Amino acid sequence: MQNGIVSPRRQDVLRRVFLLGTPLLLCILELGHPLLDHTNPIRMLAPIVTWWIILHLLLVPLFALMGWTFFLLLQGVQNRAATLCRYATVVYISFSIGYDTAVGLNSGILASNALALPNAQQVVVQDAMHQLFVSPAIVLSYYILLGAGIVSLCSAAWALADAGVPRLPVLVLLGTLLSAYSHATPFGPLGSACFFLAALWIELVWRKIPQKENEGMADAPTIKEGELLVNVSSGKQ
Repeated sequence: MQNGIVSPRRQDVLRRVFLLGTPLLLCILELGHPLLDHTNPIRMLAPIVTWWIILHLLLVPLFALMGWTFFLLLQGVQNRAATLCRYATVVYISFSIGYDTAVGLNSGILASNALALPNAQQVVVQDAMHQLFVSPAIVLSYYILLGAGIVSLCSAAWALADAGVPRLPVLVLLGTLLSAYSHATPFGPLGSACFFLAALWIELVWRKIPQKENEGMADAPTIKEGELLVNVSSGKQ
């Protein structure tokens, strides 16, 4: 039974691995994500179509893990803003994964298949991709994920500020709004970097403050039972 119990220290290490490792890995991958050219996507994706497909397959689980990092970042924070952030994060990540699959992954697959076609047929595929990009369902999905991302990040910043986190890391955290706008270069890497830096400061500085205070209280001199009895019998207060 004891072998199946994870020590609190190990749990804390694993928590920080996911909290800090996920945005860092996402930032690195997003450096290789150029903005999609909606006017001529086939020509733009032709040199990188294999990487484009692999990248968007990797982004699906990473987006899900990023949603979990929001919950990890707010661990122990209980207020209305934190609750709002948790609900908004579920919507934000769900639509981010859906939008990434519908636009990013599908555009890569269509471009890959179109490369072997003659120019006349490529025009037909490209027109289909244009229709995909301007589809009301796709446009609505983007605005939902953008709105949910703004609510999620602003409420997270509000919750952390209300919990006592200093202003600087809270402002840095708001830089993650760039990722809500777009996960392509330069917005995605900058937004993920802002989340990483804010989470790093909160974990290694702010969350250490209560522990140091508790250690200071533990190191304070205590009155032994024998000394207390002597003081009471002698009339000392």
